[in-house]
Amino acid sequence: MQAQIFLVDDDDDLREAVLDTFHKHKISARGFARAAEALEALDPEWSGVVLSDIRMPGMDGLSFQKEVKRLAPDVPVILFTGHGDVPVAVQAMRNGAFEFLEKPVHPDHLHQVVLRALKMRSLQVELTNLQHKARATLPLEERLVGRSKAMRFVRRDIQAVAPLQVDVLIWGQDGTGKTAAARAIHDLSPNAAEEFVVVNCSAVSQDTIERTLFDEGGAVARASGGTLHLQDIEALSDRLQAQLLRIFDGPNAPRVVASVSHKPEELLAGGKLRSDLLYRINVAQIELPPLKERGRDVFVLLDHFIQRAAARHGKSQKAMPVPDLEALGKYTWPGNVRELRNVAEKLVVGLTVRLDDRAAAQISETYDDAMLRHERELLSNALIQSGGRKAAAADLLGIPRKRLYLRLKHCGIEE
Repeated sequence: MQAQIFLVDDDDDLREAVLDTFHKHKISARGFARAAEALEALDPEWSGVVLSDIRMPGMDGLSFQKEVKRLAPDVPVILFTGHGDVPVAVQAMRNGAFEFLEKPVHPDHLHQVVLRALKMRSLQVELTNLQHKARATLPLEERLVGRSKAMRFVRRDIQAVAPLQVDVLIWGQDGTGKTAAARAIHDLSPNAAEEFVVVNCSAVSQDTIERTLFDEGGAVARASGGTLHLQDIEALSDRLQAQLLRIFDGPNAPRVVASVSHKPEELLAGGKLRSDLLYRINVAQIELPPLKERGRDVFVLLDHFIQRAAARHGKSQKAMPVPDLEALGKYTWPGNVRELRNVAEKLVVGLTVRLDDRAAAQISETYDDAMLRHERELLSNALIQSGGRKAAAADLLGIPRKRLYLRLKHCGIEE
């Protein structure tokens, strides 16, 4: 992806005029008439800037901005507004827009704003690269945190396979850390100094993925001699999965570390993964366990994420009350490690943590406690309806009087 600027505007004349301005300043830019087209071409690791009109048919500028933030959260977005759109633009700024410019904007002012945005994006990319390099020197125990037996096995497998020039298949639920594992494999390999290129196969359309992978300067070429991490490889069409097979044996081919979100055998049986691709890529397989199966790793990870978030925000660490910790220990964590990281972030910045309602019901008490509570309510209601007469209450419940007496004693309603 060579363009420094993505310009989205349905006005053909205006779009071409702005593109000419960029070209005169030696800034490479690419124009789009529709927001959806720009989203298909967007790469989260792109070092450029997005400019968009607010009022467009189909997806408007505010909706487009939200999608950009979802797919590529660090890419700056500059919005054009017409006269009278300032309240909308203020909302865009609250949503994280870099700047908004009221039409007609002077070319020199536009140029200066874009240069500032590109400078900020360049610093972000540089910082990200430095962070990756810093993490690459950390022990594996600090990169894939956890004391559970399952995580010890994961780290052991990564250390065993990383030095070998073999392709790897990682599988695990969303949020379990598949990309972190893939990067660890790359950083511990003999080719750690080469590129680590990530492609999310489920994020954009099949046509865009094809260009992203195979075009000149695409992901396969950039990862040459390094590592190509293909996320959600099962999202590729059968045709593209077949095309992938050609990259494995080419000259200076990248090492492929692919990831899937379900058991490979299930994907194969469901027709979502080609057997020849699975057999070719599945030289080594690593399974990442869901957080709910990692026992007390929840608390180890929570402490780890709180420390990191506190350092990042310049805040002191905040201890959670014991009842909250008990609830977190019983929670099923459908979002896995990613969800726990978000909880830690909220705790540090002082936001209220609200777990999913259904999950919260699951974690509020054990099965035995829930059954006892339900039985106590049932017995109490029967006594109320019968006016306290135990024989009548037993009849209402359809149980013998002796059993009613025993249950009342068990539930602590009577001594």
